[in-house]
Amino acid sequence: MAKLASTVQRPDAALIAALESANFHPLWDRYKRITPITPHAKDAPFLWRWRDLEPLTARAAAEVPIDDVERRAMILANPAFGGATVTTSNLIAAFTVLEPGDHAVPHRHTAAAIRFSTRAEGAVTIVNGRKLAMRPGDLILTPPLCWHGHINQSDHRTIWFDAANMPLINTLDASFFEPGRRDDVEFWKMDEGDESGYRHPGEVTRRRLDAAPPGADATRTVRYVDPLTGGSVMPTLDCYAVRLARGAESRRKRTTHNAVCLVVEGEGRSTIGEQSFEWSRHDVFTVPHWTWASHQARSGDADLFVVTDRAVYERLELLREELG
Repeated sequence: MAKLASTVQRPDAALIAALESANFHPLWDRYKRITPITPHAKDAPFLWRWRDLEPLTARAAAEVPIDDVERRAMILANPAFGGATVTTSNLIAAFTVLEPGDHAVPHRHTAAAIRFSTRAEGAVTIVNGRKLAMRPGDLILTPPLCWHGHINQSDHRTIWFDAANMPLINTLDASFFEPGRRDDVEFWKMDEGDESGYRHPGEVTRRRLDAAPPGADATRTVRYVDPLTGGSVMPTLDCYAVRLARGAESRRKRTTHNAVCLVVEGEGRSTIGEQSFEWSRHDVFTVPHWTWASHQARSGDADLFVVTDRAVYERLELLREELG
């Protein structure tokens, strides 16, 4: 027998209706909605495989003339966000491809962005007039409102990994963008001066990883830091190099910040929330906030590049980290 729907009306129903009609909400009726007990990520972890993307980079290079677009980049779009251009909360990640001789038009924006050189030998990024080579494993910074553009000076296709916090900036409705000109002769005049604030060489990072003491789970971690402050590499982006030891599983962890992980070298497996992923070189996966995650290298050591919004949560005093 079907259960009859309750017809009992709550005693404050008329008051709530009167409040709502006057554009007020009663806190006693809404507090659970506006003060969740714990964070709850909109997205589940997601994995993008390089083997799926690589042929698409070739198609983009062949079919999309660089002079017709702002950037020839393919953004990793997480379907959990319903078609929005988001990789995980607050962050986007992408791969950019340049053909020999391509010049990517200069521009600047309020979002903070990074480039990590995967297959970019021969490409150059110009940031505020600084010429920054893109050698294997290099991290290139484009801080907010810095003019930047790219050139492929080689005789082969170049590809690199990008990440930026456009979703965060757009949520705050604080985005400003200023396009440049392809024929801006002054921009393309490059300075060979100090690059310490813009480029972290891959060879230095690899040496630091070699020398870093392993943790109790045998994982080695190196934080990229601002040479002037010793803190996060930019005020709203915090980046790490992580080396997983063969066969050793990293300790389970969850945190209020979000992360995008690029597999630099090696292969392995991650358990994130209720899902497990097998990954290999140049695959990318996300670790959404407040989601338990652990990682394990398989056939040998594995190196990850990890870009996060940890610095934002730290500055807002919202950072919380737990170990399992």
